Amino acid sequence: MILPPGIFKRTMNKRCTVIGDLNIDFILSGLKGLPELGREIIANKYYLDIGGSGGIFSAALSGLGIETGIISKTGDDFFGSFLIKKLESFGADTSNLIIEDNSDTGITVNLSYEKDKFQISSLKLIFSLEAGEISLKDLKGTGIVHFTSYYVMNGLKKGYCGLIDSIREKYKDIKISMDTNDDPENKWGDEIYKILEKVDIFFTNEKEAINISKKSNAYDAMNKLSDHVDTVIVKLGPRGYIARAGNREYKDKAIQVAYKDSTGAGDNFNAGYIFGLLNGLSMSRCLDIANICGGITTEYLGGAGNHAKFEKIKEKIKSQMEGE
Repeated sequence: MILPPGIFKRTMNKRCTVIGDLNIDFILSGLKGLPELGREIIANKYYLDIGGSGGIFSAALSGLGIETGIISKTGDDFFGSFLIKKLESFGADTSNLIIEDNSDTGITVNLSYEKDKFQISSLKLIFSLEAGEISLKDLKGTGIVHFTSYYVMNGLKKGYCGLIDSIREKYKDIKISMDTNDDPENKWGDEIYKILEKVDIFFTNEKEAINISKKSNAYDAMNKLSDHVDTVIVKLGPRGYIARAGNREYKDKAIQVAYKDSTGAGDNFNAGYIFGLLNGLSMSRCLDIANICGGITTEYLGGAGNHAKFEKIKEKIKSQMEGE
């Protein structure tokens, strides 16, 4: 398959707006043993990066060449400035960020292991974002609005349905995608289905899909969620993914990588899929690109990583797609 001309170049008719969480990720990797109360463990490396599902997704999609803006909250502090500068270094639009004086930018400490991670977060500022603070006037030219981290966006929860309805009423052609991410309170309430009915593309991982659907395995969870959302993609980590769009199912194993850190792998996967979608590719090609992005990012520390990561991803996409 020959890629569309200019696929990695920014164009005005390809834009994504992200509404969700943005915080600092402080990542500790190469850990020797699991944490225990009263015991110190040693990490081989640490890394400071863009965090939050919304932040990582925005950096990743921008790094691939899609014009991407993010609506979230940061504090007027060192961490907030760090996030803005790094997002902008990838080309992300930060003009709609809400910057609050005398507030602390959110932070997540990640203890990163090959199969999964421990996370400890302080996200008070992110909790406070409300639907009434979000301006919809700048969505012209947007093809996708991507919502992230439903379960930690406490201020948005009551306003989600109304916000999506307002977007659809004002901008008829916009598609809505969502990744709820984890529920720190472990409640997994059924109210999420009211929102999923309004979503076009739902990204989730295996654990989240099982908890939301109350099913015992990823496949049954995907099928139940597909009763509410046209396109459901369940990420299975090192085992790849399964997906369903209408009556058609897709699956593939993960690509082989030289693993370093899994932080933000799911968000990079999501960004790869949306990148393909906004370039008019078929669902199978979108999933191929998603798989590449989700895999290669684990070869780098941090969910956003660096520019070298995106050059490698682009080369992998080109060689795989044009070699077929």
